[in-house]
Amino acid sequence: MENQLKPKISASFSLSPATHSYASSQAPNLNLTITSHHPNPITIYTDDLSPSLMLRCGAFTITDLTTGSEVRQSCSTHCRIPPPSKVAVPLNEQLFHTLPLNTPLTLSAPFTRSRTSTDDKPLAKDDPNYTSHRAAKHGICGVDGLEPGHNYALSLANNSRISWNIIRWWEYGTKEQVLHKDGSERKLNGRAVKFGPGPHEAIMVDSKSVGVIAFQCQE
Repeated sequence: MENQLKPKISASFSLSPATHSYASSQAPNLNLTITSHHPNPITIYTDDLSPSLMLRCGAFTITDLTTGSEVRQSCSTHCRIPPPSKVAVPLNEQLFHTLPLNTPLTLSAPFTRSRTSTDDKPLAKDDPNYTSHRAAKHGICGVDGLEPGHNYALSLANNSRISWNIIRWWEYGTKEQVLHKDGSERKLNGRAVKFGPGPHEAIMVDSKSVGVIAFQCQE
């Protein structure tokens, strides 16, 4: 296995639907689609490959096409700090995904500003809480400052606070093969997977083909 070429993975983004509505009870979905071009299946651990984490950590730039200005966003820094050694770190099997050859995997998150739910919709630009200190006040980061009737462009930022395009932990084989090697019931070490280096050199996701996503805002 070690003599195999390192897998190549490409990424694309989309919004569905392409309209944000303050009247709607449901935010649009931000979709991250990744595709492996390796001839055999590989399994990746998607801790940083997360659309919601990308929104919180400033991985995107939102430009108001109506005014030609960038829309200021609050963002946080993602820190991977392991707990004390006596604290057990469970293995999150839901973050493992198998990528067969040329079979897209889509990861989605609400295009909104809440950390844990869809309750906190993006703040309008005239909202009194839309200030430079709103992240500290509310503990919420993500999409803010949208105005009804305006058109916007969503693009990857140059100064993201998260290395979303680096797949740190991956292994050859399917999820079942990776989690239960040689048919063993012994599981991977949750702490080692989450905080340690991966079994192979990290994969840099190819994002050169990622374009600008156009969307609208309405009441």
